[in-house]
Amino acid sequence: MIFYDPKNWMGVLLDFPRSPVFRTLFLDVIGAGLYAALVVWVETDYFRVAVPLGPSFLSILGIILGLLLVFRTNTAYDRWWEGRRLWGQLVNVSRGLAHALDAQLPHTDQARRTQYASLLGTFPGTLAEHLRLPREIAPDGTVVEPTKRKGAPAAAASPAASGTSAPNRVVQSMHRAVMTDIDAGVLPTESRIALQPLLSAFDDITGACERIRNTPIPFSYSSYIKQFVLLYALVLPFGLVQEFGYGTVIASMFTFFATMGLELLAGEIEEPFGTDRNDLPLDQIAGRIKADVHVLLLEPVPSTSPGQT
Repeated sequence: MIFYDPKNWMGVLLDFPRSPVFRTLFLDVIGAGLYAALVVWVETDYFRVAVPLGPSFLSILGIILGLLLVFRTNTAYDRWWEGRRLWGQLVNVSRGLAHALDAQLPHTDQARRTQYASLLGTFPGTLAEHLRLPREIAPDGTVVEPTKRKGAPAAAASPAASGTSAPNRVVQSMHRAVMTDIDAGVLPTESRIALQPLLSAFDDITGACERIRNTPIPFSYSSYIKQFVLLYALVLPFGLVQEFGYGTVIASMFTFFATMGLELLAGEIEEPFGTDRNDLPLDQIAGRIKADVHVLLLEPVPSTSPGQT
């Protein structure tokens, strides 16, 4: 994810050459300009055939296209923001469980504290790796559980050894560790009820993230918008040539960049769990959680000297 100062608008503007949307669209925009130039040449200097497409017709198409693009970008951003909200919830749940365990575990039992710190610290990275596995599409169009991709960072060092159930196995290990410690008297009996909501929250977060990953924008809708944008770009020069002449080339290039750019931007953020520049910083969040739970469970609380509050 790109971190930047939103107040430094000049820096944001000067960063456009590195923008994925700009780099993807650069040649396409040039192609749109060449196509518009060809249409203007044919219409004005060669055949001189007036195509009956006026500004009113283009305005109607533009309104329809604008509504579709607004819905498209809002839907994509909602997916991105929901993913960020879920990972923010994961931060809170991890810290909350670490606080609860720190208060209930004996301070001398470093082995148990190390085990819980390892489990809580492992889960975010394991979940991130799980969400980044490529989706596999069955012949009937349904999404099936992905397989471990070759060359991916190994999560085998964690209790969640392999396969797509890695996050579930980490949570399973947490449940078993808590129940075992309650039965052994290491944790109080009340922990069975007190810790259950926190443990269940890990399953809720995993399921919600999987829903985002496994449910892309419907193909027909995404395909229709791309087709509409392309057709609008093909029709636009015919509607502007009589009024703007060769100025149609510039107008067509800007219009194509604006409309197709919004579509590409939506596609850039609708899958928030990847490793692209605009995806969520899952590795940084996972590292923050790991550091926090280790501090909470393994580092002693500094004593307060007399007179301090």
